[in-house]
Amino acid sequence: MKIKKLQINNFGKLKNKEINLESGINVIYGENESGKSTLLDFIISMFYGINKNKNGKEISNYDKYTPWEDGEFSGKINYTLDNEEEFEVYRNFTKKNPQVFDKYGNDISKEFARDKSDGNRFFYEQTKVDEELFSLSMVMHQQETRLDNKSRSTLIQRLSNIMLTGEDDISYKEVLRKTKQKTNRRNRYT
Repeated sequence: MKIKKLQINNFGKLKNKEINLESGINVIYGENESGKSTLLDFIISMFYGINKNKNGKEISNYDKYTPWEDGEFSGKINYTLDNEEEFEVYRNFTKKNPQVFDKYGNDISKEFARDKSDGNRFFYEQTKVDEELFSLSMVMHQQETRLDNKSRSTLIQRLSNIMLTGEDDISYKEVLRKTKQKTNRRNRYT
């Protein structure tokens, strides 16, 4: 997947920003408090929605990123999947469900399942990548570069599965083991 363009109408301290991204790795850098983490959280929120629950924090992400000034709490993201399908997503963060458009501008939002708590799960259906895996592998906040052993193992296994099979939930090792078992059974009978 390639993220091509971000348009931030209003998200935290970011307002009226348009950012074009290049193929490969993009590094976001700047002074402290310049909006780097806010930008990364914007990307995650565009794909998965924004959480109104505090989840043990002092303030929810919704409250944290509600615009500091007047304006629509919204944005757009343009991206291409590995199969070359192109999409644009518009999300008004005050609403649960975003609008998803194909490369011709057709609204295809209703083609994706909606969950009462999560809203439209378009990005998960397209990529099979949940928010946790996306956060661990595609977006890296400076303060989150250390992983505990369990997270490290999960990340390594899922990335390996994606690289070797194209799916994060299909284990290459398990496929190899089953293939060897079948080969051994066949060899016994011949």
